[in-house]
Amino acid sequence: MKNIFVDKIPSAVSQFIASEGISPDDALVSLRSDLRVDGSLGDCYVFLCNESFAVAEGILVFSSGGKRADGTNVRSEEFKVSRFERFSLSDVEEPKAEQLISTGRVVARVNGEDKLLFNFSSACKHGAAVFCRAVADLKKNGELKEAEYADEDYEKHVCPKCGKRYPDEELKVCPNCMDKVRLVKRLSVLFFRYWRSIAMVLFAFAMIAGLGVITPYISNELLYDDVIGNPDSTAIDVLKIVLLIVGVRLASLCVNLLSGAISSSVAANVTYDLKKTIFNTISRLSLAFFTNRQTGGLMTQVNSDSLTLYWFFCDGFPYLILNIVQLAVIMGVMLSQNLVLALYTFITVPLFFLGFKFLFNVFDKLHAKRYSKRRSFNSLISDVLNGMRVVKSFSREDEELRRFDKRSRDSAEATNEIQTFSARVFPFLGYLLRIGSYVVWAVGGWQVMNAVGDMSYGRLMSFIAYFALIYGPIEQLADVSNWWSETLNAIQRLFEISDAQPDVRESESPIVPEQAKGEVEFRNVSFSYVENRKVIDDVSFSIKAGKTLGIVGQTGAGKSTLANLLTRLYDVNEGAVFIDGVNIKDLPFEYLRDNIAIVSQETYLFRGSILENIRYAKPDATKEEVIAAAKTASAHDFIVKYPDGYDTEIGFGKKELSGGEKQRVSIARALLRNPKILILDEATAAMDTQTERNIQAALDRLTENRTTVIIAHRLSTLRNADNLIAIENGKVAESGTATELLKQKGVYYKLYKLQAEALKTVGIGE
Repeated sequence: MKNIFVDKIPSAVSQFIASEGISPDDALVSLRSDLRVDGSLGDCYVFLCNESFAVAEGILVFSSGGKRADGTNVRSEEFKVSRFERFSLSDVEEPKAEQLISTGRVVARVNGEDKLLFNFSSACKHGAAVFCRAVADLKKNGELKEAEYADEDYEKHVCPKCGKRYPDEELKVCPNCMDKVRLVKRLSVLFFRYWRSIAMVLFAFAMIAGLGVITPYISNELLYDDVIGNPDSTAIDVLKIVLLIVGVRLASLCVNLLSGAISSSVAANVTYDLKKTIFNTISRLSLAFFTNRQTGGLMTQVNSDSLTLYWFFCDGFPYLILNIVQLAVIMGVMLSQNLVLALYTFITVPLFFLGFKFLFNVFDKLHAKRYSKRRSFNSLISDVLNGMRVVKSFSREDEELRRFDKRSRDSAEATNEIQTFSARVFPFLGYLLRIGSYVVWAVGGWQVMNAVGDMSYGRLMSFIAYFALIYGPIEQLADVSNWWSETLNAIQRLFEISDAQPDVRESESPIVPEQAKGEVEFRNVSFSYVENRKVIDDVSFSIKAGKTLGIVGQTGAGKSTLANLLTRLYDVNEGAVFIDGVNIKDLPFEYLRDNIAIVSQETYLFRGSILENIRYAKPDATKEEVIAAAKTASAHDFIVKYPDGYDTEIGFGKKELSGGEKQRVSIARALLRNPKILILDEATAAMDTQTERNIQAALDRLTENRTTVIIAHRLSTLRNADNLIAIENGKVAESGTATELLKQKGVYYKLYKLQAEALKTVGIGE
């Protein structure tokens, strides 16, 4: 059989594998990872054959291999191997890909012991999943069916330029091929909104540069040659020159302060616009975008990266522009004063800028690494703080402290690596740059001593002051390379989010029914959260308008996923969902949200008053409507017991509600919308039996003439349902009334017997 899954394998790697007795063409699966077994960046290649697989790690080294006949360069490559292992499939059991914070690993039982096979980043997770599934299928069936591994959308997952998979398949942005010039152009569009302020800043920069050029002339050539060197000068003449110098520098200071204030204002406005754009994009993205991300990581991207841009455009960019303008003006003056000395001044500048280009590439990688470590660190803090109750319940403080220590150390080391590298290279570059100044001292001094041309002591001192002004801006350009690399990384990450497109999109030509009835139909629906792992498999059922459907099944069977598909939080992979005969993909989002309400077992209340939380579903609702909904949800009685009643503030630092109280507020919020379709996903799971009965009685009244979907583990909750379906392994195992399902003695019967036995255990039931 030919290869069923192939990453681009370099010829040097293919040659090495062939030397080990493995033909790359005979491999069923050949894939690349970008992490080595110790977690460091590197090249890892995996080749799966019929009876074994091999893992080769190392580094690809590229070098020039001469020129072709047409004059183009030939690039040769060498694979320096650091690890090579070969495994027999008969010795390997239970291969699985474990997803970590921002990386993952493939582990298995090898000869009865746990073994780490290889690591992978998010960019290579697809190949890792295919490898694990292929190993399992080979061991079970002895062969792989090519049709089951066909990836018709493969081209959608890889960069068309370099062929590498996107690190984030939802964003579809390749960091290797990112056009950073285009990024800067896109960012500049945000600045054009404030072009008047920017024009004032540029005018101020021109004034500062001009005043900077005048100052050395006044304080050196004018002072030494025309005043001090003139026997007719008086103390008044010296005082005038000194006052002139003070006035010029004071004017420069005032202009500098003005430009700084304007630059800060523009930077703040641009950062605000960018954050607003990012947040608007995030709010439009599908739920799948947030499922695979941690809160801490997103906060790092939106907040920290925006601040990076702010400080660069406050402190870095203005001085970058100022230095460029000042550099151009001073170079023009120096060339006009003494061409020979000016050329000696710049003798080492080309070497300096070659080093500058090298630094830019290095800092780009170092800042990307530091960001990754910092995001991982912030994600850990967010997870631990949100889960502190669990941490303390299981006495895991010491373990979390060790995790914190490691992440913190990794983040600190990444920052230290940048600082250490800067401390090593910048002094050397500074010394290299200033070699030209030593030549100028020697040549200029000789010209003054021998009266060559019109070179005088004052002019030489003025010239020396000029090249001192030149070296400062050039050195700052090198320093900005560090800052600019970090800023480009931040811009790239922010625009990655800004460019993201939601998986669930509203139809361009939506259909708006005249009247919502509430009839629901699932027709051959299949869905998977993760590629090649179906959660819902060819499910079909229908609910007549005004009727109640109960959904039962074991945990993880796919019950809640059906609710997510009906509310279109996710889109089906196959089949279709219809409401009143219309495909929900053709219905506008507003129509769906107005006519469908869901109460989940995972309740979330915003920080604010209870009234505001209930009214969140219908902002224009009156207080009487809110109270009516709360009464129906059995929430009114506990709310009025608080001193502030419905105005009681809840959330962080305020009143904390119990799980059952939160759920009742959540039910009231859903009922306030008065939807045509009501979904109760374990809505009474956190309530005691008496409260559940009270709410159930109210819901029975409320569900009259309303289509209702009830997902529940407690079968007593479903006693009044018109119809039931039992979900098992993502499929509809059986359907019918409760009596019919009991007679079938299938999934529902087993659940019924389990709950009946549980009641007997506590002395309830027969």
